[in-house]
Amino acid sequence: MHGSDEPKDPGKRRTLKKMFAAGAYAACSTPLLSLLGGCAGSPQHVRWPLEPGKKLEGATAGRNLAICILDAARSDHLGCYGYPRETTPNIDRLAEESLVFQNHFCQVSYTKASTASLFTAQYPDAHLADFKRDLEESAFTMARGLEDAGYETVLLSSNPFASPTTGACHPFQQNFGTSEAAGVVRGSETRRSPEPLLRLFESWLEQRGTSPFVAYIHLLPPHKPYAAPDDIDALFRGKEPPDWDDARYHPKQYSFPIRRTKNHADNPALMPPDVPVQDWINLYDANLRYGDWAVGQVIRMLRDAGAFDDTIFVMTSDHGEAFGEHGFVLHAPAIHDELAKIPLLIRLPDASRTGSIAGLTQSIDLLPTLLQLLAVPYPGESIQGRSLLPLLAGEAEAVNDYSFTRAVFDGGKYMVRDRRHSLLLFGNGRWKALYDSTADPRQLVNVIGEKPASEEELVEAFRVFAEGQRHGVMHFLDPSFPKKPAPPLPSARASDMSEDVKDDLRELGYLK
Repeated sequence: MHGSDEPKDPGKRRTLKKMFAAGAYAACSTPLLSLLGGCAGSPQHVRWPLEPGKKLEGATAGRNLAICILDAARSDHLGCYGYPRETTPNIDRLAEESLVFQNHFCQVSYTKASTASLFTAQYPDAHLADFKRDLEESAFTMARGLEDAGYETVLLSSNPFASPTTGACHPFQQNFGTSEAAGVVRGSETRRSPEPLLRLFESWLEQRGTSPFVAYIHLLPPHKPYAAPDDIDALFRGKEPPDWDDARYHPKQYSFPIRRTKNHADNPALMPPDVPVQDWINLYDANLRYGDWAVGQVIRMLRDAGAFDDTIFVMTSDHGEAFGEHGFVLHAPAIHDELAKIPLLIRLPDASRTGSIAGLTQSIDLLPTLLQLLAVPYPGESIQGRSLLPLLAGEAEAVNDYSFTRAVFDGGKYMVRDRRHSLLLFGNGRWKALYDSTADPRQLVNVIGEKPASEEELVEAFRVFAEGQRHGVMHFLDPSFPKKPAPPLPSARASDMSEDVKDDLRELGYLK
């Protein structure tokens, strides 16, 4: 479908554009289904078309759900995604019993807004939670829908920006963050180490009730600070990273100017470690191995509790990490695949479905997918993600034609992509970059102007997307387009944060 530079059927594009603009994007599982007569269910609550994946939905209704997040994990550093280092032995074993999504993308490249997108199934310019604003109280979230359906819910997070503390999501029935973790710290551990959070989870499992449960577990590694135990840290110390190429991390030229002073030099917490890039990658990989160990412990605890084979287990990330590719380090300001492309593994109860899925998927697709698997209704009018059940059931190869990812700072950036090409749009409305991810997977050669049909298609896809967002983003295409003001929302609750939480955010680089 996207293997050539030929434009798609213009009649289909016009029909889809009308339906997307009318809100059908949020209420139909595939463009094909929408063209064949709309969506099943009432306008208020949809369970998605019942025919695709009906047998699978019935088999998983009422099961438990565990979502395990490794903060800042880029997919190309996991063994199950082809990385030659043994960074993720536990996750690799999990992958053998799971569906592994090869082209999965986050919606925004920093934790708070990305977490809000996962929980609401909305793009960042729809839910509007960011550094300065909280998620609005009326928003429908995954936890809210599952609690209404009788699920027991718990959130455990080592990153305050993935918790109700900073307004990234609504409170779960039980919430454990770094403040609670401080009460179970031992030896050389810190509040941000996985071990205290894991002990809290194990204790919660022992004391939970008889209702099905939902557990969201947000582990800090591999996000900095790099604090893996010495035996793990030593695994890669002094070694050359796989496929090392100095030019990949220190390009001599950049396609576009990058303002570094405001967001990097003025905030030392945003700077990478003062070590050579090779050593930095080794530290990251060791910290990823630490996070993988923690995922293994979560699985062990679920097994010990007799719950694992009755649980839908999801392993993913909130965003990736950059080591200098394309001139960027760490995450929030960058937009290329090292930031946007993240892992997604879904293990169904009893490992009933396994294999690799190549279709384009997004973080916002998780809410409709998981709630449909659990047979829990949700309000279709606010959901921008699409259920992946046709992919899980093997009844479709794709549910998304495009994915959309946002970055902040330097005027902002958007990436819109299909299976082959990615188009980068910058906040000044003038700069653009087009990459052919098949011929150029590292996104090094800007072919803007050389593939006009692909460029035109992705520009049109972004235009349709932009029309459906609450906060205007059309200026990414046209600098003269008036910016649509964001609706008023609650300010971020910085005044309500404890000093411990503020210290955590400073160490993570989010506060000065």
